Amino acid sequence: MRRGKVVHRAALGLLVAGGLLASGGCGAIRAVAVYVYDRVNDTADMVDIGISVSGKRCFSVYACGVGLFTAGAGYFDGYFVGLGGGSLGIRRHYHKAIGLVAYSYEESAWGDFDLNNRDTINRRHVGLIGWLFFPNKRGGPS
Repeated sequence: MRRGKVVHRAALGLLVAGGLLASGGCGAIRAVAVYVYDRVNDTADMVDIGISVSGKRCFSVYACGVGLFTAGAGYFDGYFVGLGGGSLGIRRHYHKAIGLVAYSYEESAWGDFDLNNRDTINRRHVGLIGWLFFPNKRGGPS
């Protein structure tokens, strides 16, 4: 008899929770879907996972800690296969960077860009020193 009361209370709790969720109507469901979609896009912009392929000699060992501290150096001009630059697939990619812990200079470009036209390349000073002394020197497409 006691087990039946637990099941009935659990069912009633689920029914009340479902009613509260549904009380917002389709707008609440749409808001959750939009939120999840936006977070997936944010993740795609922050994470690059894939394989780099180039016919040129390239080498890069570079780590960035939340844009405040960077270390390493690198140069790459070729193609990226995977999730990178905010999209999935095969895309042309360029990256040149030097990180000196408190200061870093980076150049990067995805997709259609021209290395001879600096307006098509994203250039930025990062790290603690970069943020303090070069706040408006971002350059390149947004």
